[in-house]
Amino acid sequence: MATVRSIGNPICQLAECPIWNDEEQALYWTDIPGRRLWRYDRGRGTTEVAWEGDMMVGGFAFDAANDIVMCTDKGVFKLHRQRDGALRMLLEIPMAADERFNDITTDPRGRIFAGTLTERRVEGVLYLLEQGKALVAVLGDLRTSNGMTFSLDLQHFYHTDSRMRTIRRYDYDIDSGAIDHPQVFYEGREADGVPDGITLDAEGCLWVACYRGGKVLRVDSKGQVIDEIAVPAAHVSSVAFGGAGMNELYITTGSQGTADLSSGDDREGRDLGGAVFRATLDVAGRKEWRANL
Repeated sequence: MATVRSIGNPICQLAECPIWNDEEQALYWTDIPGRRLWRYDRGRGTTEVAWEGDMMVGGFAFDAANDIVMCTDKGVFKLHRQRDGALRMLLEIPMAADERFNDITTDPRGRIFAGTLTERRVEGVLYLLEQGKALVAVLGDLRTSNGMTFSLDLQHFYHTDSRMRTIRRYDYDIDSGAIDHPQVFYEGREADGVPDGITLDAEGCLWVACYRGGKVLRVDSKGQVIDEIAVPAAHVSSVAFGGAGMNELYITTGSQGTADLSSGDDREGRDLGGAVFRATLDVAGRKEWRANL
């Protein structure tokens, strides 16, 4: 059983969308309601605010220049870190008043798949964002669009709808970015909480964060749970591989519903979350693709 330890970050309201920046050897993540991006320097063991503003960042990606594409409740922006630190709007997205982005992923061609949710948990949309092309809504009527990734052979795309407790697998066309022929790949048990963020390891298995479940599950290519890691926080939101050997699993959690934001505990003293954890595994993951937007 892997040992899970906190990296010592300040408690977040909802830490999400962890991304390992291999160039910097650093982990980034968003605190969505906190309206901040955080950065953990692996070598120094330090955590700092990388960006803060008036927008909720539901997901983000680095581009080839190491700037950041941010999918927010006010549209899609680029943070020009390498120039003047300015924000520039890339796309204005048609959204309801209670709608925001909630997790994204980048494909090998630099396209971004970005999902939304509403506070009513109906009518969420999965968008495909591609350089030089019109915005495409590839899925609709989602309850809680969440974690996404691609199979090792790039033949399939996985997408999580947390409210439905399902991860669906789609056929994926790398040339067009199209997804089709959905099948239920994994359906979560109530005892495991709600499937949330996901990532893939080098053996083709999914790692699934279980919100309200206090665990991360490893699911094989047939959709069967073959291992799990207990997390000392109930609200496990997402996972990402990182580290020099890409064999460190970083686990984000949220403290929503907490009575004490400094600790992440609820009124009964249970640790809901808000910390970011790390576990060293015997299997590695793969690096995230850079956005081209």
